[in-house]
Amino acid sequence: MSAPGTTDIPQDPGQEVLVPADGLTDLLRQMLVKKGMFAAEAKVGAQRMVEADLRGIHSHGSRAIARYLADIDHGGIDPRATILTEVDTPAIAVLNGGGGLGHVAATRGMQLAIRKAKDVGTGTVAVRHSQHFGAAGVYAMLAAEAGMISFCTTSTGPATVAAFGSTAPATANNAQAWGVPSRQGPPFVLDMACAEVAWGRIDSLKLYGGQMPAGWALDAEGQPTTDPHAAKTLLPAAGARGYGLAFLSSVLAGPLVGQRMPLHKTWSIAKDGSEHFFYCINPALFGDADQFFAELDSTSAAIRELPPATGTDRVKLPGELEYERAARWRESGIPIHRDHAAKLAELAEEMQLTVPWDSPA
Repeated sequence: MSAPGTTDIPQDPGQEVLVPADGLTDLLRQMLVKKGMFAAEAKVGAQRMVEADLRGIHSHGSRAIARYLADIDHGGIDPRATILTEVDTPAIAVLNGGGGLGHVAATRGMQLAIRKAKDVGTGTVAVRHSQHFGAAGVYAMLAAEAGMISFCTTSTGPATVAAFGSTAPATANNAQAWGVPSRQGPPFVLDMACAEVAWGRIDSLKLYGGQMPAGWALDAEGQPTTDPHAAKTLLPAAGARGYGLAFLSSVLAGPLVGQRMPLHKTWSIAKDGSEHFFYCINPALFGDADQFFAELDSTSAAIRELPPATGTDRVKLPGELEYERAARWRESGIPIHRDHAAKLAELAEEMQLTVPWDSPA
């Protein structure tokens, strides 16, 4: 059960199809290869998408593949993009993603930030001229698995989030994630949008026929709405706090590498491209790593033992629900909405590929 003030992803077994994670990864890989991507890079993109699906972030997982394939067809994504290093020092780098699938450039960026942090204590990598990179949390997980504290953020297109004190959009709904490694139990992963909700969650509510809670969005006239189909502008999370976080994220994934802020971007999202920012900290070079992990693990255990509030079954740390969900779904299959499954099957048929699940009746 969700804690007060939070909402989990919409779920309804009657509207869902179970999809095997490995089979879905291979299907996405084959689709990207069919569009001209090298097999190794297509596999990276497919892995990041399915990792998002496993965590319950379907809007940033395999549901987005149709848009990526269309962008390849229309020239918005270069399937054979070459990622270039434009700036390189012991602690920082700037990569040019070549207009390719964002998951590939983002994975390269986070891996480079990890390597630099291992060498000098911190690593910072900015990526420009890339494309949508999916869910921010999967990159924080990469760093946590390498023993690194990390932060990442990305640009997401034009302004769609209201300025605090206004009904007009001023910032994008930038995704951002923090990750902290653990030696006992799941890593801490805070994966969030800067608005009250991600647009992808609203798209999920449309699929499942649900309503939004009050306070998420405004309609075309700037009036509050609970109808996901009427949402045009999102409200910033925690008022001025989310507004400020969105602005800062846009600075790091924008002007820092010579690109534009959301107010100056257009709805030609693939043409405008996307920027990413990755930052890693190596705890082992700051102090005693054993002491660091011992303190984190004992604190995490103590937090989990706190009495749960009414309406919750137990106390969790950020990212724990998604970590447990991913482990469970990797074994049982990923439940995706039947319309999502049907679209994947349609794409597969067009590309003369076979889906690894039974089609819904």
